[in-house]
Amino acid sequence: MRNVNLEENELTITAIFQQHTKEETIQTLKEALEVLEQEESDLENDEMIEIINSTVGKLQQIEDKYYYSLDLNYYLNNLEDDAYEA
Repeated sequence: MRNVNLEENELTITAIFQQHTKEETIQTLKEALEVLEQEESDLENDEMIEIINSTVGKLQQIEDKYYYSLDLNYYLNNLEDDAYEA
């Protein structure tokens, strides 16, 4: 495994789709990607597809211990904070 850094938007997507294991999270992201790819293409949809593709690729490259050390709740909390501010 090589050293890979996840961007903030990738970490947020990972937090949203997080499952019990890294492999389950990757599978869930792939399923979400399949759904997005079947929908009508638009800028927002295309950006989400790009982020999920990038996230899946990076998650497949990182070591399990790095994945499990991520504080994904931090990114979920930021989403909640943004929702309250809107």
